[in-house]
Amino acid sequence: MLTITCEPTVSENTTTAQIETLPSDAEISRRVLQIRSSWSLSERVERRHEADRRFETLIEQLSICEAA
Repeated sequence: MLTITCEPTVSENTTTAQIETLPSDAEISRRVLQIRSSWSLSERVERRHEADRRFETLIEQLSICEAA
């Protein structure tokens, strides 16, 4: 026979003393623009093609789900 103990896991132990503030939309935008500014032209083109490919895949998957 197996015995199961109900001990709290690490994910269940929360501390209420830690308060995290999320960055604002303006801060996120600033960081993204800073990262993008270091990209070469070829990297920008490559990333755009990859984004287009992922978007097409997403639309295909959504249309398949809708048809089902």
